[in-house]
Amino acid sequence: MPRLQDTKKRILEVALKLFSERGIKETTVKDIAKEVGITEGAIYRHFTSKDELVNTIFSTYSQNFYSELISVVKSGESIKDRFFKLVRAFLNFCFENPQAFKFINLFHYLRAQEVKNFQNLPKDAVLKLIDEAIKEGIIKVRRELALAVFVGTLERTFLLVDGGVIKREEGMEEELAAVLWKALCFTSQ
Repeated sequence: MPRLQDTKKRILEVALKLFSERGIKETTVKDIAKEVGITEGAIYRHFTSKDELVNTIFSTYSQNFYSELISVVKSGESIKDRFFKLVRAFLNFCFENPQAFKFINLFHYLRAQEVKNFQNLPKDAVLKLIDEAIKEGIIKVRRELALAVFVGTLERTFLLVDGGVIKREEGMEEELAAVLWKALCFTSQ
């Protein structure tokens, strides 16, 4: 049994790597099997289809990401402190799991309708804090716009760092958190 679990884990790791580098459509089960060093048939002992493999990867890494973010949201600190920590947690996940983060984004883009079937997505943790801040009168923009600004800014920052356009420097997360806080908590007066 442990050997089967090791093989399944290796299949997931290799599939994640290939999907995030080449794309989901462009990566075949044969490519994954070759990289793992097993037959295509061996993959089908663990997953009934490529779709099941893709969904398992998305579900696993999205849940891991969500768990990290929701623990910050539920920490009981002030909204501002949690907001700043949420920015750090979001970026830390991206930088510590770059292939997983790229895959999650790719899945969202290519399978937007399927994403609606999943629960406890990273955006749900972010929205929980945004909703609380709106209810308290701290964030003054619509929740969808607040989510877009928060996630979009952090996603793009990760991609620019990952692509070598900008450097990840000490204090960057704090600076981004301050910019986002100001942008979302502005008053129109």
